Parts: sequence; structure tokens; C-alpha cells
Amino acid sequence: MARENSTIPICFFKIILQTNLQTIKIPNKFTRSHGAGLPNPVMMKPPDGTKWKVFWKNINGEIWFQKGWSIFTQNYSLQHGCLVVFKYYKEGSSELDVIILDQHAVEIDYDSSCDTFNDEDENLDHIDDESVEILNDKKARQKSPLVSPRPHKKVRGDIKETSGRTTSMNSPKGNRAQEVAARFITSNPFFTILIKPNHLTDYQLTVPNLKGVIENKENYVTLKIGKRSWNVKLLRVSLLTAGWSLFASESGLQSGDVCVFEQINKQDLVFKVHVFSGKSNLSV
Repeated sequence: MARENSTIPICFFKIILQTNLQTIKIPNKFTRSHGAGLPNPVMMKPPDGTKWKVFWKNINGEIWFQKGWSIFTQNYSLQHGCLVVFKYYKEGSSELDVIILDQHAVEIDYDSSCDTFNDEDENLDHIDDESVEILNDKKARQKSPLVSPRPHKKVRGDIKETSGRTTSMNSPKGNRAQEVAARFITSNPFFTILIKPNHLTDYQLTVPNLKGVIENKENYVTLKIGKRSWNVKLLRVSLLTAGWSLFASESGLQSGDVCVFEQINKQDLVFKVHVFSGKSNLSV
């Protein structure tokens, strides 16, 4: 029976497995009925308001989401057993609304999955060409230039007041992170990240788009806490990759901490990281 109301979505879902985190096939029934009118790329729209550009390929009559899909799965920390519901509202539309359920069949907290600008253009800038590059970056994690000495030592950054003041380059998630950003005083550019569990287990961290602050190319930035420093690869001015997990481990970051990344050297791309422990009272 044909749908009489065009506002009623055509829905399908996919269960996430280890085998489809990089590329995924959508149901053949949807492909037969609506694949001819599906633009390439499509825009995936989670409830957090972001849009994710994903390219698909027709392989023997089957549609596979490929370039951009792995970036989407990484950003929302999709794991084996998660479920993604796709809603397609209009034939020929380039947009798919998506809802993500965790392994317990409960919709995820999208705010805790990433700390990025809710800006379509900036979001699309960093996912357009990077799906292959991110996958090939696994080897680079082992070779990241390291300046920090061992052994491990948990360090916390101190804030010193200056005569000037800037506002956070992003709108951090969580009341506590917003309070830190509002009360942080510096004349340097900075952004604020609320550390979530996936930030400690993933090999990368999505940060606000730093276009205009840092040249839009592959860079290494230096993260400093006290006298220690770490070199971390920055892709497309919005993704910390190789070296991030080492920094998170050796600096003693914990879920619930709030990190302020203050750019103290523009030429050498040095960020002083101020860490406010999630277990202590806020004092800025």
C-alpha cells in the first residue's frame, strides 16, 4: 500500500557489528524501492543537530555506505551491539534522520559523544576527505613524536589571571564545563572539553574546528601540562589523533574532568592544558 502522507518516514535499522564499523550495507528492500532516488552523498542527521556527509557505492545492486561512515561511527563511539535507526522522509531527499541506541536498547546521550560546534559547514569540512586517512593513522599512533618523560605522574594545570580575556571557542557540554569556560581568564584563544569515558578509550578526540586559528593542513600540536609536553597529530584542524591516547593516559585524565586547551604559542602550535578534576570543587 502506498503511503498517503509524505511526512511519514520510511524507516529501516542496522545492528552494528565489528564488521560494519567501516562500511555498511543498507537493506536490499529499501534499495529496490528507494535506492534510485537516493542522492550521493547523503546527509545523516542525529538529534544533536549535526550533519554527517556519507558517500555510498552500488555494488552488484546493493548500496553500501562507505566514505564518511567510519567517521560517523567513531564520533558516536558505536560498538558491537548498538543499533542505528534510519528515517527517510521524502523521495529524492539527501537527508536521513538517525537515532542511535546503545547495547541496552536505550538511546544514547548525543552530547556525551562529541564536543564539536553545531555548525553544518564546519562539521562537513573535517569529514569530507578523512575517512581513509583516519583508518591509515593506526600505525602512526605507534610513531608519534614524544617529548614527555616517564614515569607517569598525574598533573593538574593552574590558571593565572591576565589583563585580557577571551571567550571559549566552543560551547562546551555540561554545566560544569560551561562554568569553567565562563570563568576562565586569558588573553589567548582557548576551547573547553568535558572528558567522557570514550575520550579515554578512543585513539582520538574531536575538538572545535580551529580554522582561522591554525592553518588548515596536517599538523602536530604540542600539549603541555606543567613542565611536561606531548606531541599530538591534528587532522583538518578538528581532530586530535596520534598521540592523544598517550597524553590522556600519562596526564591522568579521568571521566568528568574538564580540560581547557589554551593556545600559548601560535607559531609552534603549543596548547597549555588546564585540567579541572571532576572529583574536586570548582575553583577558577
